[in-house]
Amino acid sequence: MMSIDVGGCRVDVLPVVKGLVSEAAKVREAYGAHEAYGVALGIEEMTAVARRGEMNGECELSEVDLVYAHRLSAFGDVTAPAPAFCEIVDLCLADGESAIPLDMNNDLFSAEYVKNVGILEFVSEHGMAKKGMKKRLDASSPEAFAKDWDAFINKSKGFARLARLREAHMAGQIMETAKYRGSLLAVIDVERAGGVFCLLGGTERD
Repeated sequence: MMSIDVGGCRVDVLPVVKGLVSEAAKVREAYGAHEAYGVALGIEEMTAVARRGEMNGECELSEVDLVYAHRLSAFGDVTAPAPAFCEIVDLCLADGESAIPLDMNNDLFSAEYVKNVGILEFVSEHGMAKKGMKKRLDASSPEAFAKDWDAFINKSKGFARLARLREAHMAGQIMETAKYRGSLLAVIDVERAGGVFCLLGGTERD
C-alpha cells in the first residue's frame, strides 16, 4: 500500500491485480480504517458490480481480456468482475455506504477512446490477443505479470495515452474527495496505481 497526505487527507492507494480471486483478501484487511473508499471503476461499472446478483449470465470479456485471464490463472483462480473491486463495493454497501467511483464514466471514456485510439489500433485486437498467448512475460509474481501485460498492450500509443488519461482522472477524483474527507482508501488496479500515486505527489511507481 502507498500512502500520501493530500491537503490534510491521508490517502492510501491499494494496488490490486484485477481478476485474481485471492486479491479480495487484501481489501478486507485494509477496510474499516478510513472515512471514504474509492475504486477504479466508472459509475456505470460500479453500479453493475453492486447489482451483479440481479443479472443473469457471465461478465462479457474481450478477446484480449480472455487471454489475460487465461495466463493470469497460473497464479490462482480468476473471475470477473474483478474480485477486489467487488469486495470494496460490497463492504461499503454492507455498511450502508457507497464506494466512490474514481474512473471515467462511460460517456467520457468513449469520447477519449475515439480521440486517442486510431482505427488500426482498434481493429488489431485479434492479432494482439494471438501475440499475447505466446508473449514472454514476467511471471515472478501476479503483480509483475499484470504490469508486464499492461506494457505489452500499451505499446500502442493510443492505448498508452488513454491509460495516462485514466490515471489523471482518478488522481483528480481523489484530490477532489480529499477536500472534504480526512482519510481515503483507493483500490486501484496495479497497472494504474503507481501512475495515480505519482500524480498525487508521490515519488515512486509501485
